[in-house]
Parts: sequence; structure tokens; C-alpha cells
Amino acid sequence: MYHYPLLSKPDIGIFRGPGPGFGNLLFPIGRALQEAQAKNEIFVRPTIFNIKVGPILRWEKDLRFYQKELKKRSLDDWLNFIWINIYKNKVNFYSLIKNWLFTNTLEAPINNAGKIAVHIRRGDFKKSNKSNLTHQIPTQWYLDTVDRLLCNVDLNVVIFSDGDVSDDWLKFGSRVKLSLNRSACSNMLSMSTADFLIASRSTFSLWSYFLSKQKTYFPKGLELKKYIGPGKNINYV
Repeated sequence: MYHYPLLSKPDIGIFRGPGPGFGNLLFPIGRALQEAQAKNEIFVRPTIFNIKVGPILRWEKDLRFYQKELKKRSLDDWLNFIWINIYKNKVNFYSLIKNWLFTNTLEAPINNAGKIAVHIRRGDFKKSNKSNLTHQIPTQWYLDTVDRLLCNVDLNVVIFSDGDVSDDWLKFGSRVKLSLNRSACSNMLSMSTADFLIASRSTFSLWSYFLSKQKTYFPKGLELKKYIGPGKNINYV
């Protein structure tokens, strides 16, 4: 197993895109070194040299390119760097996490293929009109979104929630069920197997999407591009 601290993107080996200052770079480097040593595995030297436009435009004395801080890569270092870049293109990051979760979860997830998952996050989330992450979504938005979706697909609905579920869901009759999973891990994995996700403003919902790339609905006003870029199958309604 290889441990490579990716310090910024793009990283082509000779140089990388602009990133944090040298002190902050030592945190991911330290974590990778620690993991490699603890597991007796291979630490891959990171690309230190980065090109920053800001310090040049500001005429700063220290341009913070970091091209003279550390020794250059050896031939073995370059071979390791090339290998991890070939390997990462063959194994998807999220697939690795998904497989690890399925292998290690104590409670078996439930296969919800052919269903609509609804994640209603309450708990410690704030009641607010703001559209940010960690803010609750009104029950009516969930009801309306499911109602519109059911006009196009004939599927059952599974609700995942950490709070009490409104009696308003009774309008859909027996096609709506509550999740039978108890643990957070199994609930997330079970959510990710559904064909559709009506999501909350939470990273929990985002991870269901990450693990499956299922068709996901978020409320309008929640801007996720700054966190995850343009996401395939993400809809704002």
C-alpha cells in the first residue's frame, strides 16, 4: 500500500497547482508518514514545488514556490509516484470507501434498489430559513418533492430520519416505510442503494450520493459546487 500526501491539484510530479503554506503542508505529509510507518508500507514523496501567481503580483520577497526546501525525488521516488497515479485511475476513491464500509459494518444494510430514499435530518440541525449545510429543510419541501417524483415513477419510499416523522407522510399510504436500520453506517449504505435520494442539507446525504451517484434532489439555494464541483445526477428543486 502506498501513502501519498496530495498537497494540491493539479499535481503532475514536476510541479503542482497553488496550495497552502509550508507549515500547513506538513500536516498531510506527517499523516502520510505516520500511516506508512505504522503499517510498514510505502511513503511516496510529495510534489513540493508549486506555482503561485499571488505572491508575484504582490511583489513579495518570498514567492513561496518551495522549490529549494527539500531534496529532489530519487528514481525510486519517481517510480512510486508514477505507480500511484496509474493505480488511482483504476480504483475509484469512493469505491474503496464503499467496499471498506460494506466489509466492516456491524449491521447489514438493506438493499433499496427500485425505491426512493428520503433523508430528513433533524437532531442538532438549526431551524432556519437559510439554505446552508447543517440547516433543517421544512417537511413540506420533502412532501412536494416526493409528490412530483411519484408523478413520473411508481416506486416505494423509505424514510431515513434521526427525528420524529410527520403524520403528513400518511398521505402516501402504504408505499412509505421507515428505515429498519439502526446504525448510522448501515443507514447510509442502505440509502445509497436506492434509485433516488431526496436529500437533506448534510454531508450524510452527500455521502449516500458519493457512494452511488444516485439521482439526488436538494432544495434550491443550496450551492454545493464550491464543495464538490458540478455533480452528475444532482438536481436542485
